[in-house]
Amino acid sequence: MKFKPSQIALSVSLLSVVSISQFTSAQQRIRFTPPPSPSTSTPSDRGTGAGARGCDKEFAGLKALVPSPSPNDQWGLTVSDRPTIWFNIPTGVKAGTLVEWKLRNATNKVIYRTTTRLPKTDPGVVSFSIPESVAPLAVSTYQWDFAIYCESGTRDPNNPSDDIIDRPLVKKGRVQKVSVPPALQQELAEAKTPLDQAKAYARYGIWYDALTVLGKQIQTAQKPDKAILEAWNELLRQQKLEGKASATVTSCCKL
Repeated sequence: MKFKPSQIALSVSLLSVVSISQFTSAQQRIRFTPPPSPSTSTPSDRGTGAGARGCDKEFAGLKALVPSPSPNDQWGLTVSDRPTIWFNIPTGVKAGTLVEWKLRNATNKVIYRTTTRLPKTDPGVVSFSIPESVAPLAVSTYQWDFAIYCESGTRDPNNPSDDIIDRPLVKKGRVQKVSVPPALQQELAEAKTPLDQAKAYARYGIWYDALTVLGKQIQTAQKPDKAILEAWNELLRQQKLEGKASATVTSCCKL
């Protein structure tokens, strides 16, 4: 069977359109470029203090949405003065659940500590931001500790307010504050949408900020943008965190 020149030209044209379309689609996807892994010692992210009352069972699957460059270490970069950390809590939390948040500097000094009780949440992803009361982070590496408590019963039946509080389930990770590279600064200045900003952060390996730009858009939108949701899921997938996060991003939480 012979093809006419016009048919051959049409076929080549169609193939070109498909190839260009696929290339454009690939270019549009968010791409996280992992930065070099830190060489300093790493904190363990193993849950601690499961206790007789089973905090590990009550909060099964609690996971920080942070890359793991090595086992039991969760670490990422930020250029933010007060970064946000995202967690998946598949079980949700009951109203009044007690949490503690600590931030330590490179010398292990606690520079911020707070305890608070959370509102009731559905299963899903929650975020905790370092508050404005904390001085802007300097260029350095910090460790965050997030503890969530189980509570039941009372120590003294005549004093109902004296709660029995088990040892918490603790998650640990690190956030490294870096200066904004001039090229990234230029890209952010030219970014027209939050999605463009997230892509720029991801290209330069700035994990916390890339995820936060997307997460805040999902948190605040009545109907999240499809492209934002796709970028969120793709970013998690690239760091093998997609199985650690539900599809729901909640509006919680304030510390």
